[in-house]
Amino acid sequence: MNDIAGIPYIEAEFGKDGQEIGKQADLPPGIESVFVISHGWNNDRLEAEGLYRRFFENFRAIDPGDVSGLAVVGVIWPSKKYDESLSVSGAPDAGHGAAGLGFGDAESDRIVLQRLERMKELFTDPDQRRLLDEVEALLPDLDEKASARRAFMERIRALLDPGAATKDDASDSFFKDDGNELMTSLKADADDLDEEIAGRGGASLPGQAADGVAGEGGAAGIVEVLSGFKAAAMNILNYTTYYEMKTRAGTVGKNGVAPLVDRLASRVRAVHLIGHSFGGRVVAAAAAHSHTDRIRSMTLLQAAFSHNGFSKAGFFRDVVDRKRIGGPILITHTPNDKAVGLAYPLASRINGDKAMAFGDKNDVFGAIGRNGAQKMEAGEAVDGPLLAVGGDYAFQPGRFFNLEASRFIRDHSDVTGKEICHAVRKAFLP
Repeated sequence: MNDIAGIPYIEAEFGKDGQEIGKQADLPPGIESVFVISHGWNNDRLEAEGLYRRFFENFRAIDPGDVSGLAVVGVIWPSKKYDESLSVSGAPDAGHGAAGLGFGDAESDRIVLQRLERMKELFTDPDQRRLLDEVEALLPDLDEKASARRAFMERIRALLDPGAATKDDASDSFFKDDGNELMTSLKADADDLDEEIAGRGGASLPGQAADGVAGEGGAAGIVEVLSGFKAAAMNILNYTTYYEMKTRAGTVGKNGVAPLVDRLASRVRAVHLIGHSFGGRVVAAAAAHSHTDRIRSMTLLQAAFSHNGFSKAGFFRDVVDRKRIGGPILITHTPNDKAVGLAYPLASRINGDKAMAFGDKNDVFGAIGRNGAQKMEAGEAVDGPLLAVGGDYAFQPGRFFNLEASRFIRDHSDVTGKEICHAVRKAFLP
């Protein structure tokens, strides 16, 4: 793919440590403005290319006029699937609520073992795979032995880099708390789920709503009931995958995309950053660690990091204090997006809270793709709706615009619509 709707398209591929792979991305002559766009979790190259193609085809369709001087650089980085589910502890035929939908011991074992095998696609080093094999061997003893639960957590934590641990998702506690206590906290019951997660009739089997009907875009299918401490084990494995993707996205942004942006900026008048899901962390990290003064806008599409990330105590505060973005910062957010907030109910449990909820804007734990940028200083953020095509925005340089998008975004992946592209165009051509 050499162009999208007549706009030159160039790929920039990075390894998990941010090293650029293959031929260095470069621009054709005559480019004045470049869009650097990053995909998020669960996207291979073809899926990422499809996302970029759909977005910029709609970007062009809004105004099919002259696009000379524009180019798109599509970032490709090694993301893996983050299982979009939460687990609660129960037993089949328990006779009450969601627990009656649960899997028995044998099926729970099979589900967790299957998850561990998939994690070997993410943790590929021989030592990491050995640790996962050791985790697998501990599963039969989890329900009876606190020592097995501590050993389970010890090996899981050994897979990860604690250097990316922060308070915003309770990962600091994930690394330092007693392993048995952590697993006990994450052995949640169906009664601990808030109504939004539980759905109309309580927890759901994977891929089903509470009434047994497959759902789309809502809470349906995000909860499964496993026996005993297998539920805690599954929650820990999902949180581990989230943490690794979080770490990897930040590393790729800092070590790979930031230098790319600086290099491209020397050739153009303006750089515009766009990131979806964990790709929002990629481009935010790139903005924080780049040095150019030519970044003219940043758009975070259902971004998967803390809603406090740009606050005074946030890990991306440098973007604000150092005025890294010369134009507006757009943030789409909606409670329709269940996937973006799934790490935060687990963060609450890790932090010792009983309830499991997605986290609204007043919660300690919550996602920016659900609530927009929170705890900002006076005048830094503006709340408003994502408008239909033709709507008029009053975007201003250096300010964050929280665009509530429930009218146009149905779920986590619904981020290529013309309404979003119109907002990006308004930031690009105010």
